Amino acid sequence: MEQVITPTAGKDNPIQMTEIVYSKEKSLFTLLAIISGIVWAALIIGTLGMALLYVLMFFIIYLFSHSAFISYLKGTAVEINAEQFPELHKQYLACCDRLEMKEPPRAYLLAADGMLNALATRFLGRNYIVLFSSIVDALESDKDALNFYIGHELGHIRRNHIGKAPFLVFATWLPLVGAAYSRACEYTCDLHGLRCCNSLRSATNAVAVLAAGVEQWKRMNVDQYIRQARESSGFWMSLHELNGSYPWLTKRMARVDAKAQGTEYTPPSRSAWAFVFSLFMPRMGTAGGGLIIFAAIIGVAAALALPAYKQYQEKIGAATSYEAPAATEATPAVMTVPDATLAIASIDQQHQALTPITDILVGYYQTNQAWPTELDALKLTDEQIATFNLYTDGIVGFVGSEALGDYQGYEVYLSPQVDEQSNITWVCSSSDIPDEYLPLDCQG
Repeated sequence: MEQVITPTAGKDNPIQMTEIVYSKEKSLFTLLAIISGIVWAALIIGTLGMALLYVLMFFIIYLFSHSAFISYLKGTAVEINAEQFPELHKQYLACCDRLEMKEPPRAYLLAADGMLNALATRFLGRNYIVLFSSIVDALESDKDALNFYIGHELGHIRRNHIGKAPFLVFATWLPLVGAAYSRACEYTCDLHGLRCCNSLRSATNAVAVLAAGVEQWKRMNVDQYIRQARESSGFWMSLHELNGSYPWLTKRMARVDAKAQGTEYTPPSRSAWAFVFSLFMPRMGTAGGGLIIFAAIIGVAAALALPAYKQYQEKIGAATSYEAPAATEATPAVMTVPDATLAIASIDQQHQALTPITDILVGYYQTNQAWPTELDALKLTDEQIATFNLYTDGIVGFVGSEALGDYQGYEVYLSPQVDEQSNITWVCSSSDIPDEYLPLDCQG
């Protein structure tokens, strides 16, 4: 369903400059800088400065390889300036101003075969921002959401993530902390993106495009997507995130949503076993590369240990057998509701309280033969707007109260059904709350 507007989405709510750096980035950088500094010092001193010759050699290789991309950018992409895409250029400069960047990097628009992304890069002391045309096209209906991408990439430059990378090269491959620093940088840049947006809704729309694509993001239920982050506490998702350079997109959405509303997001706890395995997996950008190294370590250990164990068996003349432990199923989390009768009554009361709203929607439809796309057309009070969410096709959703226990915050939907004579009936349903906690007319 396409969410037209939510109560919080209509409020201008950019975060302050003091809030745009993720809390763990600085501490992780300090740790990695100390480790890298020690390694660099040991290399330079231990090789009597010869290591610097290798640094120079790698810099020359980098210079030629990266110059190919910069040359392609200047020769193929379209530079965004006052004469070329002036409105987009004005929007870009406004983001730089909001982030207090006095020297805006050069910005380009590049067709990238439908990729939904943007990037920041640096070459010979000059910074560049590249917006892929697909992301600009996808957000044509919400230009403020494009500010999130601009702000995100400006964040990499403002925080000098690109410039710090060569110095940190010896520490970023370390298990756990290397990937954690990379994810912290992404969270920081998301906060920069949020700072550039004028509303929470635009920021979540920007993240939704990455999740659902060019068109389907308009029909995405943001609240449900945020709840999807709960699944990341399992072993496999924990393992791959701990060894990945990017946080799961569901968590990025949740953090942006929480920060814009002045709260802190508390992510689901990760699997303890995932931490144990990750200790032996050097960061390779994803868990896959680390697993290859981990497998190699296990292989070497096995090659050394098995012959020694065989000799031990022969020495004591004992045969040892192993029995695999029986697999046990993890007990799923149990969702509880203190009082089912109270929960049903609460939903029924909320349902009935929305009758004036549904009556207004019916009147709008009968007058316009279409459902509203903006709440302003309904001329509702702020108190009325705060009681529900409006989706496409006239669907109304309201959030369950504390009476629902663990199901508090899940939505119940009222969907209009129009017959051939244009008579409208409302169907109550919920995809998340079990029937036993719903009134009879909302079950099924």
